[in-house]
Amino acid sequence: MTNPSSPPMVPDLGARLKSNDFLIGTWLTLLDPAVPELLAGSGFDLFIADGEHAPVATADLVLMLIATRAAGVPILYRVATNEPVRIMHALDSGASGVVIPQVRTVADVERAVAWCRYPPVGLRGVAPRRVSDYGRHSAAYMERANSALTCCIQIETREALESLDQLLEVPGVDTLLVGPNDLAASLGHTGQITDPAVEDAIAHIVERAMAHGIPAGVWTQSTTVARLRREQGFRWATVSADYGFIVTAADAAIREIREG
Repeated sequence: MTNPSSPPMVPDLGARLKSNDFLIGTWLTLLDPAVPELLAGSGFDLFIADGEHAPVATADLVLMLIATRAAGVPILYRVATNEPVRIMHALDSGASGVVIPQVRTVADVERAVAWCRYPPVGLRGVAPRRVSDYGRHSAAYMERANSALTCCIQIETREALESLDQLLEVPGVDTLLVGPNDLAASLGHTGQITDPAVEDAIAHIVERAMAHGIPAGVWTQSTTVARLRREQGFRWATVSADYGFIVTAADAAIREIREG
């Protein structure tokens, strides 16, 4: 008999996104599972494991999920590209959802949503191994999987900005994530994420997301910016990354000793 009090294999991020809470996350890029285990004790609401700009493969993701299971912190996995196998690997491993980068068209969104859901509403293949507690609860998992997982599209291109309303009308989009760095580059302001044109675009995105009833998230570089985004209407934000917290603390310690 299984232990009914054991932590769930897949924490329900969707329920949190529907609440009125402002959720705080950070990025996982370092491969040692002790890192997310350590950060989970800080009180983060979610993590995003980065398979696009960091070398987080499926095997690394599984170790991260095991390391954070006791704390119950949901992990989204940013896939390297919008491909069925990458999406299914993440979901079957136990990620609470996926982040789809470089979204540009309605077809991009429809593709992502379809491979996140089981038939008849989607195309996801049926092989719930780890996510079903290794077969102990397969039927129960499949019954709730379509509604419980989180499909997050990343808004970071001019094309996505120009087609934003159409993208947000695709059924199955649970949340979005604004990528200010790529968005700035796409708008002709590479490296200038505070440019007024970029800020206007970000304000437009969160306004349209609210109009469609979709919780919007955003990458932020500091706690100050995260608080500003909360006031702007964003429902969640990532702050820095695992390596960023290490760099900031290490640099500050050395500076304090040498200059003190």
